[in-house]
Amino acid sequence: MLGPDLLIAPILYEGARQRSVYLPDGAGWVDAWSGAELPGGQIITADAPIERVPVYWRKGSPFFFKF
Repeated sequence: MLGPDLLIAPILYEGARQRSVYLPDGAGWVDAWSGAELPGGQIITADAPIERVPVYWRKGSPFFFKF
């Protein structure tokens, strides 16, 4: 996490294309690539091809952008 509102989840293992990501509870989260809103307090499986690092921001935070 970068501060309380931005979560970046890069791949940690060579060859991996997905990873588990915990979205902290307390607010919804927005996928920066798709704009999809996801509830917090859950573990998701994020697609993470080499050209796209999973990035999420806390709903209601100042990070209102889409890649």
